[in-house]
Amino acid sequence: MGKEIDVQGVIEKHYRALGENYDNFVYYSPEYVRALTGNMIEKLQLTPDDVLADIGCGTGMYSLDILKQIPLRQRIIGVDPYPEMISKIPADAHITPIVSDALVFSRQKPGYNKVLMKDVVHHLPQKEAFFANIYDNLPPGGIMLLVHTAPDFQYPLFDAALERNLTWLSHPDELTRLLENAGFRVEAERIGYPLSFPKAHYFKMVRAGYMSVLTSFSEAEREEGLAEMAARYADTETLAFTDYFDYLTATKGASS
Repeated sequence: MGKEIDVQGVIEKHYRALGENYDNFVYYSPEYVRALTGNMIEKLQLTPDDVLADIGCGTGMYSLDILKQIPLRQRIIGVDPYPEMISKIPADAHITPIVSDALVFSRQKPGYNKVLMKDVVHHLPQKEAFFANIYDNLPPGGIMLLVHTAPDFQYPLFDAALERNLTWLSHPDELTRLLENAGFRVEAERIGYPLSFPKAHYFKMVRAGYMSVLTSFSEAEREEGLAEMAARYADTETLAFTDYFDYLTATKGASS
């Protein structure tokens, strides 16, 4: 039986280590980011009068692109627990950066009516309390959008990473149940985006642990996985796959 993984320790290590190069690994292209933010804007029903909280904003990648499309009158509230990530947000951006744990932030009442969480929710150990706090803070008709990588993704990774990811990421059915228990009305949709990478570049991303589930493996284990990938993809120089995301739109009823 394998040793138990310190999940929170892995997450801490992952984001503190990747802060400097995070965008180099996950900003795949302007078109990729725009496809995701287009979906976010639509599902959040964003208008210039909205007050948006981007919880787990990281380097502000998605908020910055949203601002290029929607002239929000009030600054986006960008929340992230890692200074290494949030410090990358440009000083002149229309974003107020707050270094805070998501649960701690959810206990405050800063007056937002829309909430975005991109690939964050699986990191929260107390999801029920967090969802309840956000529900209480949102006005009637307020929306929280969870966007997260599908747990059953088929990236060109080594088998152990694919298997571990099934329990590493949150299942949309479980999240829907928790959100509905908090009082939200939930709509779920899975949307894919085609990606392709030069094999050498993708192997570099895996070696660096560009996903938190990869950081849960030791360097030696990742090298063993890379050897498995090298054998599997020996005859190709380009790795192509579809990046699937689960979009959960959680709305607080108008009469709440």
